[in-house]
Amino acid sequence: MAENTDDMKRPRAARRAALAELWRLLKVAPLPRWATPLLIALGVASSLAETVGITLVLLFFYLAMGQVELATSTSGVLGDALRHATGWFHSSTETALVVLLLIIVRGALAFANTLISAHVGEQINEVARNRVHLQYLSTSYSFFQRHDEAYLMEVLGTETWLISGAYSSLTRIIVSSCSIFLFLSFLLALSVKITVMAVAASMVVSAGMRHLSRPMQQLGSGVKLVHQRLGEHMLMTLQGMRTIRAYGQEKVHQERFEGASAEARRVALGLARLSALVSPLTEVGYLVVLCLVIASANMWGIGFATSLTAVALLYRLQPHMRELETSLLYMAQIEPQLRSIRLMLAKDDKEYPKPGHLAISRLVDKISFRNVTFRYDARSDSALRDVSFDIPVGKITALVGASGAGKTTIVNLLLGLYSATEGCIRVDDRPIGDLRRTEWLGLLAIAGQDVDLVEGTVIDNVRMSKNDASEEEILDALRVAGISEMVEALPDKYNSWIGQHGTRFSGGQRQRLGLARAIVRKPEFLILDEAMSALDRSLEESVKRAIQQQLNGRTLLLITHRLESVLDADHVVCLEAGRVCAEGAPAKLLADSSNVFSRNLRVGTGRAGH
Repeated sequence: MAENTDDMKRPRAARRAALAELWRLLKVAPLPRWATPLLIALGVASSLAETVGITLVLLFFYLAMGQVELATSTSGVLGDALRHATGWFHSSTETALVVLLLIIVRGALAFANTLISAHVGEQINEVARNRVHLQYLSTSYSFFQRHDEAYLMEVLGTETWLISGAYSSLTRIIVSSCSIFLFLSFLLALSVKITVMAVAASMVVSAGMRHLSRPMQQLGSGVKLVHQRLGEHMLMTLQGMRTIRAYGQEKVHQERFEGASAEARRVALGLARLSALVSPLTEVGYLVVLCLVIASANMWGIGFATSLTAVALLYRLQPHMRELETSLLYMAQIEPQLRSIRLMLAKDDKEYPKPGHLAISRLVDKISFRNVTFRYDARSDSALRDVSFDIPVGKITALVGASGAGKTTIVNLLLGLYSATEGCIRVDDRPIGDLRRTEWLGLLAIAGQDVDLVEGTVIDNVRMSKNDASEEEILDALRVAGISEMVEALPDKYNSWIGQHGTRFSGGQRQRLGLARAIVRKPEFLILDEAMSALDRSLEESVKRAIQQQLNGRTLLLITHRLESVLDADHVVCLEAGRVCAEGAPAKLLADSSNVFSRNLRVGTGRAGH
């Protein structure tokens, strides 16, 4: 018994949860206050026109058959109304014209309701899409490291489109409920006994339909997971196409995708089967209700006119009941998606970069790390441990160390992608977190070993760092990066399409495009994070000289594994296992044979000579 009670509660809980999620989401969108009340008013007016029209249709048939006494024999308040109506309508033609007018009015009201609902729904979709996209751009960088790209794409690209359908379902639920109330009011005015019988039987049918809510919700969750899995396979195929083909793994990936695709088909068919059951089950259920009403009317000795009017009203009530049940089931189905959007838009569980309040327009003295410790999360080891060093302004600082020493973590801290767990980073003796974030980043540019090239032309990719860069500035940046001749040789030159992740270009060419992207900003502070690792030594030196000439007097942070290439730097910071093990001018560090930089450089030089 308790288990049955729980089973009854779960569908109700699912619908309540879906409505609650939608209500929270509607607070996100600045909807006009008149929208929902107007939609409800239009729906109720349409239903009123329908119920009055049905009653007048019966009067029309009575008048057309010359059986006015049957109309006036209808019992209850509705019978009194029909008796008054016979005094207003003297012929079936007049009644037919009024019924036609009511049909036109109902159609116009329904049309207006649909248009307004679509307008409001699409407005909600637009606001939700924009808010989710803004959330992606605003949250901390670590947020993206905790979520799969396929999941983020599913929320933004698919689930935000469901809100309009949910809002439409909400208005239909309200309108259908009001319509049912109107029909029941007319039935009550006709016969209390018939109304009680109809309501009791309808509640039994509705209770039976509610049992579909739980599997609908489960399948809705299944659809979400399957779509996410398909998205993961699609991303893997598109992003890893070169690797898949290089290792001959086409068959494996096709089989994986087909498995996920078959699962998507199975879940979709299951959802379609349940959805398809709603209409026939509802029709059969309410046909049984009609039969019970007719049988009860004969048993209670209720007149033919009253029974016919009740049957007509109940027959037209059926679509509204079916629409109510369908809308409630749909809300239960998409509850997981609505919850996902709401959680994505929530702000209390996410971290956001500090906007800062101190103005900064240029660098004056130095950037200082003081006792900086950083951990990616509470359970991981420290990536940096009590790190202290300076980056002098207007100088070339080389940051060296083995892979995993903490070089990239330092870059991420400078870019504001992370915040120090302990210690402080200061820019001209001001905490970096207090600087206005947009102004601080406006002074920076970075080129790295892995370049994020996007779908677009060469010019589009270079402009990612400075969207108002002129074509002349872009061409000059490409020349400094040593790639202008290669681009000139392309069929469409600077308007050549980069392609998926720039796979048409070699690693060195992609790195030089990344360099051009950084150079076009003419930054105060340029970070080169293994930005020329794919270039040969002579080309690296050539590009480096061009950059130094172009950005003479600017601050340059050079991160490289080639120790011999940093001998012309002004300042060197050597990292080992997340700690600073040496710092100073290259000549000073070389003079001390005990430090790691000196030992590694001598070993590397010896190997090169050998």
